[in-house]
Amino acid sequence: MPFPTLRKSALTLCAAGVALHLYTAFFKADGGLGAISFLIGLVLWSCTAYAISAVLAWSRHAVWGLGAAAACLAADVFMHYTVFVAPKGSTAALGLLVMPFWNLVAIGPVGALLFWLAHSIFGRQRGAEAD
Repeated sequence: MPFPTLRKSALTLCAAGVALHLYTAFFKADGGLGAISFLIGLVLWSCTAYAISAVLAWSRHAVWGLGAAAACLAADVFMHYTVFVAPKGSTAALGLLVMPFWNLVAIGPVGALLFWLAHSIFGRQRGAEAD
């Protein structure tokens, strides 16, 4: 059974998102062993959107999983940049706590919807050209 490209792409983006959060928690965070339980909780909280995207990728709606994973990864990479590369203030790190919430309620669903719309439009155009 062939492995569809959309599913493979979505799962690859999910793995990249999880890897980014693992890197952030275990290589960029301070606190040592005293903060390990907090960091594990942060990783689990941060990876929830990618778990939902992976479930969508395994379902009939792989394009939804791809859209959600791509949008969440883009937002997480931007947040990583604003916290670790170019922080604007002392409270920049709070974005790491808030971003998973926004990934779940806004960024992931909007990305899924946009990818689904694009897939629908380009699918219709491809079908019209074949006729």
